[in-house]
Amino acid sequence: MQKEEKIGIVLATYNPQPEYLQKQIKSIQNQTWQNWVCYIVDDCSEPEYQTAIQELVRNDSRFICCFHNHNIKHYYNFERGLQYCDNDFTITAVSFADQDDIWQAEKLEVLIAKLRSEKALLVHSDLELINSHDQIIHPSTWNFEGRNPEKATVELLLLRNVVTGCSLLFCTSLFPYILPFPQQNDIGWHHDWWVALVAIQKGKIVHIRQPLVGYRLHTSNVVGAMQNAGNFYPELMLWFRKKYRIRGKSYFIHSSLSKAFQTRFYQQLDSSWYNPFDDQRLDFGLSILKLCYQSIKTGYRSEGIALRILIFKILFDIRRVQNYLLKALSIFKAPKSNIQNK
Repeated sequence: MQKEEKIGIVLATYNPQPEYLQKQIKSIQNQTWQNWVCYIVDDCSEPEYQTAIQELVRNDSRFICCFHNHNIKHYYNFERGLQYCDNDFTITAVSFADQDDIWQAEKLEVLIAKLRSEKALLVHSDLELINSHDQIIHPSTWNFEGRNPEKATVELLLLRNVVTGCSLLFCTSLFPYILPFPQQNDIGWHHDWWVALVAIQKGKIVHIRQPLVGYRLHTSNVVGAMQNAGNFYPELMLWFRKKYRIRGKSYFIHSSLSKAFQTRFYQQLDSSWYNPFDDQRLDFGLSILKLCYQSIKTGYRSEGIALRILIFKILFDIRRVQNYLLKALSIFKAPKSNIQNK
């Protein structure tokens, strides 16, 4: 298999801490699966960081440095990396890498073997949580966050992403459906969420309960991990820390992602499929409530997220009704005013 399979790695960087990046690069070089090419896609780092990156990989031709003069943020930077892989026709599967994690030596070998043996489109693994000193904080991110990825469906995955980018491997046959990434004015969802949605829509996702990545938690993380994320209590405590502010941003993120998914696959979706986060449907969150029940019933453990978004959806629909009533009232008053003037 190894002679036939070439894995493309997209390593996204932006002003990386040299110590962390060196450990990540070393862990890639130490992979038992050696038939790979790594595109280091730099998102307009400062010149000194670009020089440091080049120095770290200058003796290994499998690393291809791609520096850019325009910062487009991590979501679009990963898309940029996928475009490099898409143009390399020798690549058959793709993996994402963050600039500060550490891979287990067997990561690629385990993932590619499972991807092919299960005839899947995407495979992903559990992760160890490590701190800035490489010490293990928790042996399982899935257990720490309360993830049950085996229960995922398209609708539940729209509710909560349980696929971490640095732990996945997917077939290049997904490129026509993944690319281009849906446009976002403000980055609300990440690259891995979109890739996972495409994969589960087009075929099979396989879940490996073996930590194959040391997922580093520190103050510079773009995303991190929260214990029992998605359950009622952590979501309530998070809301409490935000002083019960109601902005509805999370609802609009889910609504936008669902709309992008529906737009990309509208010809392939079953006629009975509906967008559970449709901002045009006046249902006061009934479809989200159904998702909440589905999460509880299957053990997906994301009902806290569903409840938070449900509250925002109810408030959003109440405002819509108020606006309708105000418009109707103004229309009713206009003729009456005209009669009085006469």
